Amino acid sequence: MRTVRRISLTSLLVQTLLLLAIAACAIVGVAGLLLPLIPGLLFLAVAAVLLRQFQRRQIRM
Repeated sequence: MRTVRRISLTSLLVQTLLLLAIAACAIVGVAGLLLPLIPGLLFLAVAAVLLRQFQRRQIRM
């Protein structure tokens, strides 16, 4: 028997926004490693924390 998982629209929206935030922080972080004005490691750390939250959400689903 197949089980059907329904993902609510709110959950999908949160996941999409989380992925966009991860991508933005990663891009700014890499740019920060190349440019001296932007704290690159800070943004990469934020991206890592957000990615961990995203992975936890995926495991729970």
